[in-house]
Amino acid sequence: MAPLGVGSSDSTYTLKSGEAKLWLLLVGVNDYQDINLPSLRYPALDCQGLEESLVKATEGFPNKEIVVHHDFATKTPEIKNIRESLCKIVAQSQPNDSILLYFSGHGMLEPNTQEAVLCFSDTNKSNLLATGLPMQELVEILSKSPAKQQLLCLDTCHSGDMALLGARDGRARDGDITPLSNSTPQLMNVLRQRASQSKGFCALLSCDRGQQSWEFPELGHGVFTYYLMRGLSGEAADNSGFIDADGLYKYVYRQTVQYIDKLNHQVRLINQQKRERGDSQLYPEYPIQTPKRIVEGVGELIVGFKPRQVDYNKLRRALVIDGLANRTSSHNLSRLLKSAGDFEVECFDSSNKKWSGIRTEIQKFTQVSGELNAKYNQKVGGVKRIPTCLLYLRGYVEEKEDGEACLVLGDGVRLSRCFLRQLLRRTQKVQQIIILDLISWESSGISSAQNWIEDLQCGTEYGQCLIVTQTPVEQSVVFSQAILESLANANPQVGLPVAKWITQLRKLLQNKGVHLHTWLSGTQAIIDILPGNINQVFQDFQPIKHQNTIAQLPDIKVPIQSPNQLILNSEKYTELEELLKKSIGIIASNILQQSVKKVVNNQQLIEELTDYIPLQQKTLFQNQLRAILEIPSISTQSQLAKSSTTVYQAIDANFISKCESYLTYSIGPIANFIIQETLQSHPRISITEFVDKLVQNIPDYGIAMEFKKRILER
Repeated sequence: MAPLGVGSSDSTYTLKSGEAKLWLLLVGVNDYQDINLPSLRYPALDCQGLEESLVKATEGFPNKEIVVHHDFATKTPEIKNIRESLCKIVAQSQPNDSILLYFSGHGMLEPNTQEAVLCFSDTNKSNLLATGLPMQELVEILSKSPAKQQLLCLDTCHSGDMALLGARDGRARDGDITPLSNSTPQLMNVLRQRASQSKGFCALLSCDRGQQSWEFPELGHGVFTYYLMRGLSGEAADNSGFIDADGLYKYVYRQTVQYIDKLNHQVRLINQQKRERGDSQLYPEYPIQTPKRIVEGVGELIVGFKPRQVDYNKLRRALVIDGLANRTSSHNLSRLLKSAGDFEVECFDSSNKKWSGIRTEIQKFTQVSGELNAKYNQKVGGVKRIPTCLLYLRGYVEEKEDGEACLVLGDGVRLSRCFLRQLLRRTQKVQQIIILDLISWESSGISSAQNWIEDLQCGTEYGQCLIVTQTPVEQSVVFSQAILESLANANPQVGLPVAKWITQLRKLLQNKGVHLHTWLSGTQAIIDILPGNINQVFQDFQPIKHQNTIAQLPDIKVPIQSPNQLILNSEKYTELEELLKKSIGIIASNILQQSVKKVVNNQQLIEELTDYIPLQQKTLFQNQLRAILEIPSISTQSQLAKSSTTVYQAIDANFISKCESYLTYSIGPIANFIIQETLQSHPRISITEFVDKLVQNIPDYGIAMEFKKRILER
């Protein structure tokens, strides 16, 4: 159990040893007897959840007492019960003790005296001072306690049950309460006065002057209390494991502001979709909510301990399926999703699974929605989390005359759009992130990406995000590289919602002539591609810095061309670096520089670099390296070019160029070497024989057959 706190260790020691006692008084009011006080949906649930979080956070405090008053508790939130609990705490507390008081409900102004009053279940709006608890009286009661450490958390000024995109008229639930009844300014004045008298007193308010405290069904709580709970579950702990009032406030402030900002990004994107469809009924954005802290002096206020082990089940799962031969980018995507995205990732591996079973694999993946939803209903430290499923598919797109379409994956296996649509519509209880990287054989033609968007839309309970591109073979890595670049450059600690991510992807792809097709459903929850609060990502996925690689190349001078020497010039060095980057990421530059200094010949360099490559890619990578290192000299190439008119007359130059383009994508830079060698070795080869020779170099049977079919059709 790691201690949580800041400042001297005195209060930490006394709480851990049991010499000091922690008093916790939690109050939440949903329903009011006075019909003039609107009911609220979440204060009682806020109380229950906060109690669970505090129980876990204070497991290391043997001497504590928790008193809870809410609509579902044995002790109801009536003014008489609240006063009794307060009097007991004041009478029995000792100087080294700590007091935490939490209230969630309505706070109002008494119209005559302009006093801020906390409202309980039996409070009468026409007689606030007698039936409620004036804020001034509350701080006076607390001031009589000898306990030096006191934390007061107030979640008032509720906006009510205004779900994301659910408030059609933009009105808050407590719209009956006039603006003059907002008690925040008066609350702050009273609390500031109290804080000036005691350095051990601290107050946290859910919002600032003129603001509202939002409640969201997808959180199951008010947003302020929701992040209080998550902070107490360990997310507000510092590097030493301490959670104190100051650290808790900073965490709650940052998360609350970010949550509202994410909501507004999502609203703007959905409004853009509505405009594009001619719908003028747009959704309003959410006003800002900034939690407020009131404290003076430098006192120590320990809140609790971060549990040694947090009982947290992975509720984010991803399935990555790449039907193309070059799967480097998809493997890197899997690593990023696992590290920065906090996903439990499965990357389909054709080396130990058959492509014929891909439909079953996808069905199994979508069926986890029931399992994830069951886990979602099991709260972790009082906090509910929404399950998320991400599916990434890359393959060749094929459109049929009847309007149906499919993806051509490995071994020529076809995955129909209809099949995918049916599965997604059966997966209703999770957030869906569906990313389709469609590759077309034709460099020019009608894109079917929007058809996939329209056909795969479904009304899930927690929201759906569809992201689709369609690119020709020559640009087949553009989208996957944009995905990697955008995620690698994001801050994993802050996180990245899909609405903001889509904006970034559009900017990256716009200059490359790739159109991004997207759909974000009118959801009741934020969908995150990166959830935030991730401290470490793989070293090679740090933000990409564009540098002039050529200017940094090591000075390599090889006067004599010999098999026993390292034959490199700047052109070959750059090719090697680019090839290595495709396999291991941006650390390739450093790896190559170090390797070049250590070896003395080409073979040693091949062996050195191959050590960094995954086992299943080693053979292909070695062949690609040899192709680069053994490229004929300029004079040899010139001689080949002169003789090409004689040797290659039977095959059109444009056809050869197209073959090289498609083959390069399938097997890498070695394609150029294979084509040159094939043409030179077989000067009278026919087109069919030529294609057959090329097909033999494609390891994936399905891709090889598709390559042959497409090339010969042309």
